[in-house]
Amino acid sequence: MHGMINRAIEDFVRDAYGEAAWQAVAAAAGIDAHGFRLLQDYPDDLTRALLAGAGAPMGKSAVDVAEDLGAWLAAQSGLRRLLRFAGSDFSTFVLSLAELPGRARMVVPGLILPPVQVETDGEAYRIRTDGSDPLWLHALAGMLQAMADDYGVLAVLALDGDGLRLSVPLAGYTQGRPFSISDPAVGAA
Repeated sequence: MHGMINRAIEDFVRDAYGEAAWQAVAAAAGIDAHGFRLLQDYPDDLTRALLAGAGAPMGKSAVDVAEDLGAWLAAQSGLRRLLRFAGSDFSTFVLSLAELPGRARMVVPGLILPPVQVETDGEAYRIRTDGSDPLWLHALAGMLQAMADDYGVLAVLALDGDGLRLSVPLAGYTQGRPFSISDPAVGAA
């Protein structure tokens, strides 16, 4: 797994649960608590161990932590801004998810995200990730829920086999957070 993903997990654990929690997760995973090199690759099993270790003290599964991580990532101002560039409304944003792996590689060379496929039947979206690690699918679900809130949309997400089913029962649920392409200060945390 790319070091940037493991660093994101590290930052999330420190931010959400505190430094002591990160120290415990690092010790349980057998890694240096000083963190990860961003451009280095690490074994996928280590990433799974980090997610499992982060949830253990609270009785959360790795899947739950992956979802929380996805929501946390979408709330980070730099990433939120990049995600919001994908569409002026939530529907456009969701339909552009197939471009996410390519955009990630443009920002971070060497960062390989699983391919994302989006289909819609007019009522709902079906989002698949080609049978990749289910933790990625759950992180994507957390990110989608956070972005729905950001756009002011009431979205319902459910696991559907090897993908997600996303429906939008109410597009104008709330006002959503302000966003401006030309002014980074608009909508900043």
